[in-house]
Parts: sequence; C-alpha cells; structure tokens
Amino acid sequence: MLQWRRQRIDRPYRAGEGREEDHIGLSDTLLRLIREEPVRERTLLDVGCGSGRLTFALATEAGRIIGIDRSAEAIERARLRASTLGLHHLTFGCFDAEKIDYRDLGPIDLAAANLCMSDEILRRSAAVLTSGRFIIFAAFHQDQWKESGRISRYAYAEGQLETALLKTGFEPVHLGVEQEVLSFSTPEEGLAYLDAAGLTGKWEADGRRRGFLAYLRGGGGELTIKARVIVKARRR
Repeated sequence: MLQWRRQRIDRPYRAGEGREEDHIGLSDTLLRLIREEPVRERTLLDVGCGSGRLTFALATEAGRIIGIDRSAEAIERARLRASTLGLHHLTFGCFDAEKIDYRDLGPIDLAAANLCMSDEILRRSAAVLTSGRFIIFAAFHQDQWKESGRISRYAYAEGQLETALLKTGFEPVHLGVEQEVLSFSTPEEGLAYLDAAGLTGKWEADGRRRGFLAYLRGGGGELTIKARVIVKARRR
C-alpha cells in the first residue's frame, strides 16, 4: 500500500476575503497527474464536468474530451464556450454520472473528475477502462468544512477511498490530501468569512451555520476551507 501524502496550509483570515468559487479551483497536483499521461493520444472522460473547468484547462493538450454532467444549464454553457472557441474535439452530454453506462459514450482511455466522485462512479469508470488505463481525480476529503459539524456524503476518508478503489478494480499509484485552513481571532471573523464567501444562506438552510457558530463559541478558531483527496489509480 502507498503512504498517503498530506499537505496542509495554515493562514489567518484577512478581513473581506473569501468567494465560494475559491473552494472549487483545480489542484495543481491533479493537473500534473493528468498531464503525465499522453493526453493528446487519449480520449478523456471528464465526469461531472459542470461548465467545463477541467475540460477547458486541458483543451489545448488533449486529443478528445467528453464531458458529462446532469446539469443541463452547465452543459449548455460548456457547449457554447467550446463552439465559440472552435474546440470541436470537446463534446458534452447531459447525463447522470451515477446512472449512465460510460461504455455507451464510446472507447474511453482515461477518466478524470474534479470534485465529483462516488463508489458508483468508480464502478462505472472501471467498466469502461481497460487494464492499465487510469482514473485521476480530486474528491472532497471528510475534513472539508468539518468545523460545521457535517460531512458531505460525497466526501472520503483516506482509508475509505483506498478500499473503494481496490474493491472496484483499481490499483492506487498516487494518494494525497491537500488542505487549507483559515484561523480566526474571534467568532465574528468566522461569520464574516461565511458572508464574504457567499456561504451564509446555504449554511443557514442546511444547519451548518448553526454548527459552525457553536464550534466558534465553544472556543474553536479554524475553518478547513479546502480539503481534497487527489488520486491516480490504474485499472487492474
């Protein structure tokens, strides 16, 4: 078994900082691991592509990319952008990544995903990839926003993800966790960050704000604003 690599960045909160889109940026490690492969000679499947953040980051380097997402609005934005830029080797389809048979999309040489992962996606990726091909992705780590008291059902712990990979027919070759943690001097600073990041309304609705406020008032002074598991695994 590989040892997990862990990278954590700690920094104090600066007044007014924080946008929700800051939490969904692409990992440099994720891009490096994908670019290690001969992507110009591969057909890459971008699972849960949204409006194409990962797809367009690789567009000038890849031979062909197929992006799938269940949001019709996001897929339409991706299609429009690809058409405007004349990137005809990019195609997008509105499909549920946990329901579609990836084999229906044609031969796939490499599967990738940015913050869209589940055991079901692993199983469906394994079904379309031949032995020796790779799946490379970033998933939420269970420490993402852990101070709110809630863990996303799409988040993984290290051992949990390693088990899921092995169970679905993948051999991990890179396993890493990247974290960024903000520190606050007062509870008010923590709540100000939620406002600046555009998270207050969402966290009010799902109960996370209440959990985070209880944590802050109990003496806590951090928020894990980014926690990602970065994985590259070979199909056995």
